Amino acid sequence: MSIFDLHRNVVRDYQRYVQSFLSISDDRIRDYVEKQLVDEAVFWPDALLQLNPAYQPGDDMDSLAAAGLVTPKTAEIFRDRGGKPYRLYQHQMEAVQIAATKQSYVVTSGTGSGKSLTYFIPICDTILRGNHVDKRV
Repeated sequence: MSIFDLHRNVVRDYQRYVQSFLSISDDRIRDYVEKQLVDEAVFWPDALLQLNPAYQPGDDMDSLAAAGLVTPKTAEIFRDRGGKPYRLYQHQMEAVQIAATKQSYVVTSGTGSGKSLTYFIPICDTILRGNHVDKRV
């Protein structure tokens, strides 16, 4: 069974379920509701299929450590289960570069693009570097 067959079956079962408890006496209202449910399918639109864009690759964490943008310890933390350093996307790498200059930044990118790493990496790196808070008030 394909995902599209599964979708079609779930929608059909839900449609039957909804119709099973509808009992409308007025012919005009019943006809309208059935038209909306069956013909117009207002409660179950077609499946939405979207492809995730490919994000531009950037440097890996070891390269950022070699460039002094993060500590080697930070690069050790951000590795996959096999021990390989994370390869960042370009927008992640640029965020780490900006954070290293202690400037503010905003990252806007698609779902699943790794926006969380754009602040997790700098936060961890700052912690590992020690407390650099300006003590002047």
